[in-house]
Amino acid sequence: MRDFSNDHRWLSINTATVRRQRGQDWGLLDILDACAARGIRAVSPWRDQVAAAGLQNVARRLLSHGIELSGYCRGGMFTYTDAAGMQAVRDDNRRALDEACTLGAPCLVLVVGGLPGALAGKAAHRDIAGAREQVTEGIAALLQDARERGMPLAIEPLHPMYAADRACINTLSQALDVCDALRWAWRWTRTTCGGTRSSKRRSGAPGASACWPCTSATGSPPPPTCWKTAA
Repeated sequence: MRDFSNDHRWLSINTATVRRQRGQDWGLLDILDACAARGIRAVSPWRDQVAAAGLQNVARRLLSHGIELSGYCRGGMFTYTDAAGMQAVRDDNRRALDEACTLGAPCLVLVVGGLPGALAGKAAHRDIAGAREQVTEGIAALLQDARERGMPLAIEPLHPMYAADRACINTLSQALDVCDALRWAWRWTRTTCGGTRSSKRRSGAPGASACWPCTSATGSPPPPTCWKTAA
């Protein structure tokens, strides 16, 4: 385990984890100021926090503090029940992609969604295989825009307890199967802490320990300044 007490180069803060401090709500700009004051050089912000602070305000604050992003949370939630729902999902993911580019994120994290309606308390059906098909189709629809912008897409598998409502991709193997189905050449994995970053190419070797596969939409690795190899 690395000692971060005097060296924060490998540390990134998922800003959702520090929304409240000492009983008070913290805005994203306050979180960025606090990270900069403590020498934390990378964050993974959430879209709702960015929206509340203002996209351009956040971009300027990141630049002024010299803080990088380790990812942008989140796109995804690809499942739907009708054509209008499909279009709304795809439009929202394109907006997320644009925001990630504006903030200079190394990837857009995808929490892919579960059974449509389940997150609101009533699933429209129980067809988990069908939901996974919609996820693959949704990522495929976003892929060309991601390629044009040079923005990798990062699929985040969640624990199976979230399969119904948040993410029907629940294992690293399932996520990589989606990548293979879309014929992406490069694979990256990222650990769930939101901070330690690693890069590796999938070559048939089983047993990858990380559980966020980040797959390049561009066919080449992200810049080395954005991803640091974990020991």
